[in-house]
Amino acid sequence: MADTNSIYSGLRSCYAKAEGLYVKPGPMDLAKAAAHLYLHLRDLERGLTYDHDCRRIPMDWELFKARSKYLVEICRKQNGGDCDEIEELVEETLRSRSLPSWAEELALSRIIRISKLA
Repeated sequence: MADTNSIYSGLRSCYAKAEGLYVKPGPMDLAKAAAHLYLHLRDLERGLTYDHDCRRIPMDWELFKARSKYLVEICRKQNGGDCDEIEELVEETLRSRSLPSWAEELALSRIIRISKLA
């Protein structure tokens, strides 16, 4: 099986390579889920994202829903403590097509921008 890249999480992710920002790695918790949702919404708005080979692909509503709901699944696989809260945040985001302001603050605390000065 070929290696696949993380799309959003970590310095070696597709997002880090192509966009100069990424979600701080670690177990799925509420802040990390919010950060992923923030970037999912960004992708949905501009209509493009990346696959696991870091190729640009269209981001449509169905892919947005699937990626967002998968955050809950990841949390449950990791036996995380925030899974019910993550599920509520995902459902609210799907209903409103935006992050609540409190979640946006959490998201931005987990999104790392790569400095161009390094």
